[in-house]
Amino acid sequence: MDFQELRPGIFTATLDPAQVNVTLIVGGERALLVDTGSSQAQGEEIRAAVERATDKPLSYVVASHAHWDHAWGLGAFTDVETIAHESFAEDSGCAENRERAAEVGAAPTVSTPKTLLSLIGVRDLGGLTVEIAHFGVAHTHGDLIVAVPDSRVLVVGDLVEDPPSFDETSSLDGWVRCLDAVYALLRDDTLVVPGHGHAMGPWEVGHVRSGLAAIWGQAEWAYNKGVPVEDLYTYDNLEWPWDQASAEAGIRVAYRELGERAAR
Repeated sequence: MDFQELRPGIFTATLDPAQVNVTLIVGGERALLVDTGSSQAQGEEIRAAVERATDKPLSYVVASHAHWDHAWGLGAFTDVETIAHESFAEDSGCAENRERAAEVGAAPTVSTPKTLLSLIGVRDLGGLTVEIAHFGVAHTHGDLIVAVPDSRVLVVGDLVEDPPSFDETSSLDGWVRCLDAVYALLRDDTLVVPGHGHAMGPWEVGHVRSGLAAIWGQAEWAYNKGVPVEDLYTYDNLEWPWDQASAEAGIRVAYRELGERAAR
């Protein structure tokens, strides 16, 4: 693998088996990496590619979230500051994350990040400031975005995924609100780097946000009417974004959240 430059000092590479994007940000003195692949061996491969891409030392590694394809290569970076959200251990151990990793043979051992953030962090790469932020429970409990304001680049992990994927750590309502916060950071020329797929512009963030909001709004309406979760996809000729499997996964997340609220 080798990194390709998207903008000056901003590089990405895409890795199998999940076609996950890893992003390298290079300042005047140091470099920062976002995501590490699915195993220590893959992390070591990424590290070798970093050394080919820049002569600046790699000082920081950020896990955008704890899913196996993004964070299970952390073991290759134990000599630098590794950064994740404080929910990292809980999310990395969730049942669906482990099951998906097992399907592709990803090693179940996950290195613990050195620095756990709750809300925000800032790192200076030497003339280039990187901001790391958590906007709430969304795709997982612990999604982090990495912003490079001077370069107009925003690395968002799986917060912007088309179609989105859901598991037991997801919050549909929280995801919509999180993307509202992300959208407030965007300018017309902002380049958004997702966890999978091509780099994109602001309108594509809005597209994902609108789809999530549609699922949430229709699920909330149907839940309050007493429509069973298994019937909602075909109920009353409603229209849904994305494919049936993705929409039904989102509906299940919404019903779970609505049920939890009603029980409080």
